[in-house]
Amino acid sequence: MTQGAWDFRDAFSNFVRESGRWRDVEPEALLSRWRGFVESCEQGYRDDAEDYFNDLTSRDSLARALDAAELQRFPELALLRAEVEAVDARFRALLMPDAFPRISEESWWARGVVKFARRRLVEDLWREYHLEVALLE
Repeated sequence: MTQGAWDFRDAFSNFVRESGRWRDVEPEALLSRWRGFVESCEQGYRDDAEDYFNDLTSRDSLARALDAAELQRFPELALLRAEVEAVDARFRALLMPDAFPRISEESWWARGVVKFARRRLVEDLWREYHLEVALLE
């Protein structure tokens, strides 16, 4: 890794940590967490609603970092943005958009909800939010 890449990694990690995230603060770790969450949704998310919404915080942290003025000077940010956008495209395909219309459109990942999931999430979404998503057995 070049010195610039280390500088970016440190600046990114410090920014994410200062914004309140306490783990997976490095760009690679945060991207990996987002990618892993999307993969679990593609296979039918198995955990409950609390875990689902908690897992979405990785994308919230990525959004804040990608928009941070102090990180814009790093060329590595553009590479990270491209990787995030590729994962985003996969996640968008899984969503019922506007399930939570009070959430800002800029936070589209939290505004929508997966179209299908495993029993725990399906039951929680119905019970807590009266959202009907398809059950994947």
